[in-house]
Amino acid sequence: MSPSLIDWEAGRAFLGRSFLMSVETAEKRIALTFDDGPDPGNTPKLLDLLASKEIVATFFLVGKKVRRHGDLAVGIHRAGHHIGNHGYHHFPFTVLPNRLVVSELRRTSDAIAGATGVAPRFVRPPMGWFSTRVLELFRLARLRPVLGNVYPRDSARPGADVIARRILRNVTPGSIVILHDGGWRPRIDRSQTLEAVDRVTDVLGADGYRFDTLPGLIEAARSAKSAKE
Repeated sequence: MSPSLIDWEAGRAFLGRSFLMSVETAEKRIALTFDDGPDPGNTPKLLDLLASKEIVATFFLVGKKVRRHGDLAVGIHRAGHHIGNHGYHHFPFTVLPNRLVVSELRRTSDAIAGATGVAPRFVRPPMGWFSTRVLELFRLARLRPVLGNVYPRDSARPGADVIARRILRNVTPGSIVILHDGGWRPRIDRSQTLEAVDRVTDVLGADGYRFDTLPGLIEAARSAKSAKE
C-alpha cells in the first residue's frame, strides 16, 4: 500500500486545517462513508447489509450517476443515510478551470436535491485532489470539505481480510472511514468492501462502537461536549 498524507499523524494534522478528517469525541462512534456511487450492482447490496444491522452511513455520490440511478439515491436517503457531493463526472477538480469546478459542484448538488429533496452539506473531492483554489470554491458553494482518517484502499481490491484489518488497526472514536460502493468503470465489483464492512461492523459493534452519519457524528460529539461543560 503506497503511503499518503492520511497515513501519517502529521499529514492528517496538515489536511485537518482544510478538511474534516475526524471528529473529536471520547464516545465510541464512527462514520462509515462510501464514494463513487450510486452503483446498481453494489449499492443495493450495501443498503441491505446496513439495514440488517440498523447502521447509517454517508454516501458521497457522483452527480451523473444520480441522474442515471435516481431511484438508488432516493433509496439511500429514505434509509436514513446522509448524502454528500462527489463531483458530477468524478474529474479531479485541480485540473479544471473554476467555471467547470463550479459546474461540477452545482450539477451534483442539483441532482441530489432533485432526487431526495435535500441539498448536500459536505463535499469530498474526487481522488482527494485539492488546492487552495478548489477549497475556496467549496467555501463559496457552502460545502464543507471532508476526507477521513481511515483509508483502507478498498478501491484497489486487496482482499476483504486486508481491508478489514486496515480499518480495525486504525479506527478510534470519532474516525471517518473512506470506502467505496462504486468506481470509475461500470459493473465494478465491490464485494470485497461489502464483506469487510460486514466483518468490521460485527467486531466494532461487539466492542461498543456505534455508527453515525457525518451530521450525526458531529452532533453527538457536540452534545457530549456541552454536557461536560
